[in-house]
Amino acid sequence: MELTIIKINNAKFFSYHGVFQYEKEFGNQFELDIEMKCDLRELKDTDSIKHTVNYLEVYNFVKDIVTSNKFNLIETLNKEICSGILNTFPLVKGVKISIRKPNAPLGVIDSVEIINEMSK
Repeated sequence: MELTIIKINNAKFFSYHGVFQYEKEFGNQFELDIEMKCDLRELKDTDSIKHTVNYLEVYNFVKDIVTSNKFNLIETLNKEICSGILNTFPLVKGVKISIRKPNAPLGVIDSVEIINEMSK
């Protein structure tokens, strides 16, 4: 089966994930890369959005998960997004999500990053 990769790169959301109470109170920026392996056999030559994955819908779906919840761990957030995309968008056969937390409370760093990959 031929799969097409659709990516959303460096989506930025402000939310309230973290182990410490001040992270849940004051929030932080999170950066996400979303890579979806999609079965677009039905697209053929139709040029119709109904035969592909609407990445605006994916973006809004992910935004809702990131901004409507408060997880202790970005690992948990990552798994929630991966399984949600696989269960909501039937043309997506595999997904890889990278979540970066630029201001993680560790010291002088660029970011902490969690990468998770799931498939059907």
